Amino acid sequence: MDKRPPMPSRDSGGSFSLNNPDDGTPIKEMFTLGDGLLLITEKCTYRMQVADQIDPGRKNPALPPNFQQKLLDHGTASELLCRTLLQAKVMFQKEFQSIDIDRAMQLSFDALSDLVATHEAAEAFISAERASIDKAQSLERKDASQTIPAVGNVRGHCKSFAQKADHFVVSLLGIVRLFYPEMRKKSWDDFREMVKSKYGEGDPLYEVSELTVPFLQLIRNARDCLEHNNQKGVITADFEPQLDGTIALPSIEIDFRKSSLGRGPISWFMERTTKGLLDSFEMIVAHTCNKNMQPFGGLPMSIGILSEDHQKAWHVRFAYGTYNQDGQFVPCG
Repeated sequence: MDKRPPMPSRDSGGSFSLNNPDDGTPIKEMFTLGDGLLLITEKCTYRMQVADQIDPGRKNPALPPNFQQKLLDHGTASELLCRTLLQAKVMFQKEFQSIDIDRAMQLSFDALSDLVATHEAAEAFISAERASIDKAQSLERKDASQTIPAVGNVRGHCKSFAQKADHFVVSLLGIVRLFYPEMRKKSWDDFREMVKSKYGEGDPLYEVSELTVPFLQLIRNARDCLEHNNQKGVITADFEPQLDGTIALPSIEIDFRKSSLGRGPISWFMERTTKGLLDSFEMIVAHTCNKNMQPFGGLPMSIGILSEDHQKAWHVRFAYGTYNQDGQFVPCG
């Protein structure tokens, strides 16, 4: 009688497919993140772990050979994913940077997750705003009074949105601190002053900080103000009737510490913030990596903008490379 222990199913040959009937698009990117493997299709992002990661002692021979889990409904067709996580994958390479690459990638994934949450919060508010308008317009008018739409708890919506946006800002600041340890426990304003002192006002990284820091600090201050229920620092309002007979959309106004934002629609503020976070991540990461790039094989390497064909193939806008005699940027990789 064969007394050998049963061979774990994980040791047998086989294949697997992503079990998501709502996807069906091919895998476009694949790389390790933490203790798992990220698989990115055009539509979604998945995490896969093999059985030996779950059961390194091989105590359960019946354990499936791998485990898969959908993380995000965002893939290579998503601008949010491409300009954060995939851009980070191209920038954070040990051949070019001396920072903790694994930590940088984890922070980039955290930033993406927070950006997705921010985007979803904005979409939810805009949807609620639209629904409240449609509902008010559908009501039968029985007298001379006018029914005004109402989203309800707009301050709560703004608070939740600002928290998610600020989580993104914290992750991005964590990436900056990997390059500049002296930034530990310091703010975005300190980052701008550090860059000015280190590189000068004419440096591209300083110009980027001039564009991004006031916006990133605005998000931080707005969150602080909303969490502490400072009614004067951040003023929010639901739909409001105006003197001219029109109905103003739900609005927000910020004037707290050194951050200010004139009164405007909350929906506009949320959309603008999501785009601003995306732009800030891409530009700060690219320029910070360019400033701290390590020598590579004696070649004059730099970070440049990819051609449209390369952008479609790589799913990012910036990469390491060099310029040929005709002044064209040739990516490395």
